[in-house]
Amino acid sequence: MKTLFKTALSTLLALAAASQVYAIERKASLGGFDGFVERMGAGTREMGRGNTGTADTASQPGAYWNPAILGFRENLNYTLNADKRDLDRMGGSAGIESKVGNRMGVGFAMLYRGDLSFDVVNEDDETVGTATPYFTMMYLGFAYRATRRDAFGLSLSMSYDNLDVSEHVEGYEVVDDYRSPVTINLGWIRQWNNNWSTSIVIRNLSFSENLSAKWDRNTSTDNSLASTEGVRPKVLQIGLGYRSHIMGKPVYAWMEAIDYQVADTLLAFDPQLHVWTGRVSFECDIIEDGTVRVGMDDLDFTFGLGYKFHVRIGKKKYQFDANYALLYESEAGLWNPLSFGLRGFIP
Repeated sequence: MKTLFKTALSTLLALAAASQVYAIERKASLGGFDGFVERMGAGTREMGRGNTGTADTASQPGAYWNPAILGFRENLNYTLNADKRDLDRMGGSAGIESKVGNRMGVGFAMLYRGDLSFDVVNEDDETVGTATPYFTMMYLGFAYRATRRDAFGLSLSMSYDNLDVSEHVEGYEVVDDYRSPVTINLGWIRQWNNNWSTSIVIRNLSFSENLSAKWDRNTSTDNSLASTEGVRPKVLQIGLGYRSHIMGKPVYAWMEAIDYQVADTLLAFDPQLHVWTGRVSFECDIIEDGTVRVGMDDLDFTFGLGYKFHVRIGKKKYQFDANYALLYESEAGLWNPLSFGLRGFIP
């Protein structure tokens, strides 16, 4: 039936809205289906401490968290993460990064988000099938270490998403998949001393007017359906890190303030066109090579565990970390206990 697609699309848009970070009265959104990236983050280690990662030179994948981090790489680093959440949501990320020359670093990251089984419902509230919409985003990052303590970075990102509804639509030539244009992310990080570090990241700039990451999506090949709009807000993210010892145990505190500008202008000074949120976390090496983490991402609570393994093969010593994270989404009342990650380096 010809109304099936409109109903299915409306249902999937409701899913997209649930995946957004926020929305404001003027219906400006924080990225539509792309909001999966902002909501779920990347990296099990970082998730366990409230998705804080921009001010830590050890965060991975650096091309996502803060491309300037790549300037502090000394080896070939890798990370692999998997995340299964309530409501049949799933995700994961992978990254690889390395030092280039004496002062530069380069890294690649890929994020995946999707739904395992999403019911497609027609106008009579009848389930006519299931869809498995998914979203991927790729980052290619570069960094330059200006001084022993400072680094600057840039990453290029591009997304691909697939709504997976065309097989349930009759009467329209529906387009399932969309690709975004390339967007730009800028970063800076400074390790002031052994205790303090700071970072600034600006996300989701583009080569278009007003530097806004905004584009049209043609829903059907014959233009019989109205086109939709893809958009990502400009983001300013400021991070602060602190390292110390309590009773001889290393402890860390991480804080981030985030401003989402939900307006298609270069700069907006109207507070109604901004959404502010924050993240905070603490972690402690309670035993040698073992870490416990707690954090808050806005109103979501997180808990994490990590352990470092050391393996010697011949004359080379390899280190990798196994990490676990638990997330409680307080506003939705959902527990998400299945997040696992592996990261390490090859000397």
